[in-house]
Amino acid sequence: MTQATSFIEEGIAAVRDAVVETMDRVSVDFRPDVTQAVARYARRQIKLLETMLRRLLVLIAAEIELAPAAPAAPSASKGTSRHTSASAFQLVPYHRPENGTVERLREIPAAPARPDTASAPLLHRLGVLLRHLDNPEPIARRMARILSAASADGDPRPAVPPQSGLTRAAPRLALMAHALPIRTNEALRKWFDTS
Repeated sequence: MTQATSFIEEGIAAVRDAVVETMDRVSVDFRPDVTQAVARYARRQIKLLETMLRRLLVLIAAEIELAPAAPAAPSASKGTSRHTSASAFQLVPYHRPENGTVERLREIPAAPARPDTASAPLLHRLGVLLRHLDNPEPIARRMARILSAASADGDPRPAVPPQSGLTRAAPRLALMAHALPIRTNEALRKWFDTS
């Protein structure tokens, strides 16, 4: 086990624990609505955890050896969208060669800040995060393809800034969030050479 692998495993464990803790806090009363304070806390945690998971996916993607992509089989259901639910969200964009690859990572739509306090959308997003944490390999492969395409297109190396808003995070989570930009920038430095 390498140092990078143990760091990734520790990061996934820290994010998973935070997801479970947030789910417990949202569903503590099993009511369809939560208080505004709990809803704000859950949205803040979801934003932090999604960012941390994306950065962990870059680290996992750095260790993946990509095989050449097989041609896609024609789909019988043309014209249908991948996400039909209003509560669906995208953690990592799908690779489409016609657009700038790194630019699409920046264009992931953020959920609008709504005054509603429904617990179902919050629990849904946390459940999706938990599902990706339990099996990060498929989404890490997608991230590896995106970064590989960005490198092949000659896009400049993305820089990962330090994460803000960590004063209210748990110490273990805050420590991991502070270390992730350093590790992610190191992994990206190995992949991209823009000199």
